[in-house]
Amino acid sequence: MNKRAVIYARFSSHSQTEQSIEGQLHECYDYAKRQDLVIVGEYVDRAITGISDKRPEFLKMIDDSKKKTFDFVLVYQLDRFARNRYDSANYKAKLKKNGVRVLSAKENITEDASGILIEGVLESMAEYYSAELSQKVRRGIHESLSKGYFIGGYGLYGYDIVNKKWVVDPSEAEVVRDIFRRYGNGEKINDIVERLNRDGIRTKVGSAFSMNYVSRIIRNEKYIGIVRSKGTVYTDVVPPIVDEKIFRECNRLMDEHKHKQRDCKAEKPYLLSGKLFCGHCGSLMTAETGTSKTGKVHRYYKCFNRKRNASACGKKNYRQKDLEELVFNTTAEYVLKPDVIERIAEIVVERFNAEITKPAALTALESEWKETEKGIKGFLSAIEQGIITKATKERLLELEARKEELESKIAVEQARQIQPLDLATVKAFLGYFARKKYESDEARNEFFNSFVNKVILYDDKVLIFYNTEPNAPRAVNATEPAMTDPLFDRRKQENSFEPSGFKRVSLGGENRI
Repeated sequence: MNKRAVIYARFSSHSQTEQSIEGQLHECYDYAKRQDLVIVGEYVDRAITGISDKRPEFLKMIDDSKKKTFDFVLVYQLDRFARNRYDSANYKAKLKKNGVRVLSAKENITEDASGILIEGVLESMAEYYSAELSQKVRRGIHESLSKGYFIGGYGLYGYDIVNKKWVVDPSEAEVVRDIFRRYGNGEKINDIVERLNRDGIRTKVGSAFSMNYVSRIIRNEKYIGIVRSKGTVYTDVVPPIVDEKIFRECNRLMDEHKHKQRDCKAEKPYLLSGKLFCGHCGSLMTAETGTSKTGKVHRYYKCFNRKRNASACGKKNYRQKDLEELVFNTTAEYVLKPDVIERIAEIVVERFNAEITKPAALTALESEWKETEKGIKGFLSAIEQGIITKATKERLLELEARKEELESKIAVEQARQIQPLDLATVKAFLGYFARKKYESDEARNEFFNSFVNKVILYDDKVLIFYNTEPNAPRAVNATEPAMTDPLFDRRKQENSFEPSGFKRVSLGGENRI
């Protein structure tokens, strides 16, 4: 039975067009045909950045994965799925829970452990390029704002844009001042809205005023001539309409009137979730919380088998923070060494480049180009021999036009073709991990998802499987003297980078509950 897949496509700005979506869909359908995948649906977000997860079709796709109606999400490249490593790992975990895997039509990623590593590097590169592009955009915005230019977006009530400059619209400006005066004198927003609509006054796009629309006017600092962008304040871009004193007073009143938002602070994530397994029964170890008599919340990893039936497994709980700290420190010490980075880069380049294949569409175009070129040479040879007819000339012109058209199509396909990775580039991106400060859960989650394949937790030791090689760790003689103490064993994998075989780090018994 063929596997079912849906396609997710996205373009990120209004400067791109529907052709971008069509190109992505074309490549995805070609890939699906080669891999015997049945496409059962499409999800398309237009002019929405991959940095944000506020993408309607994307979120609908994640939610639909619960229905078990598809097995894969197919994207043109991984950066179409997300350019934020934390969001990428989070949503891939949700899809994985529902039995769905993400596939890339243009990036050749195997299903083994090394494929996970390659995927992590490619996602890091996508995030890096996204950040680099963002910096260039910010520089462009700063340059435009410094010159007092309108930088795009929606028009603002009270202003017109003339020759890329903000210009006050006198009639609308008076409406804005009246809104501030009335609100500052204690009139309610809904009463202001009713009066505006009753008087036939319309918004910039010709619609009726609403409470949200008026609230946004009161909150917008542009009305006092202030524009903020990436921490910089510009005061000579937008001419002010409202006096700053009444603006601040109206905002103070609005702060007093608004409801206190409930604290929605998210719970601390369990970074080893989905990767941690019980060494006793092989079940996943999942999140567990408990509250002490003093009200303090404690977080643990607990065997899921034991959680369902206390007598099913004797594995003790382990404190979340201590285990994650231990796995992180030991892994960072292991994978961030220069010789290990060198070896990982070699694996990524070797595995990735070995899987690159020329797209069928490009092969067909090149084949037709060769045949066309052969035909042109044949006609030229005939002409040299004096065989010149009207039909010969017309056919030669047709072939030359077709050759030019094919060369254009080949150039487009070659631009779409994923380029081989080079060793220096991959080493540079892996060096990014070595330089990075891992102070947040998001940063550590990114690290774990890039390098850690799975973790098996026993009462006296832990085994960490890395994404560097798919082989299992070697067995350890349980009669070794050191095993009498609670120890952490990082086992050597076949063809791994650790010449000494494994290291031991003391866990201590106080972490097991």
